[in-house]
Amino acid sequence: MTVEGLARGERLSPVQRAFAERGAFQCGFCTPGMVVAVTALLQRNRSPSVDQLRDVLQGHLCRCCGYPRILAAAQRAGELVRAAEGGP
Repeated sequence: MTVEGLARGERLSPVQRAFAERGAFQCGFCTPGMVVAVTALLQRNRSPSVDQLRDVLQGHLCRCCGYPRILAAAQRAGELVRAAEGGP
């Protein structure tokens, strides 16, 4: 799966939406890999801990040092996924 394949037509995936909402990208260099990695994690674990999010993002290098926003977006993505499923 690629980042382009996550959206459904004009509708962004929850992870793409969260990254946009939280301004979790600047140059876009790291964004596709991080979005795909967070998506894969949320498919396995709908409520990952901060440590699990950091672990899945390890190795994805952000040249702009936007890690706080990226982590906030990953947490927001989990909220969106759980809300779409009717969970807390």
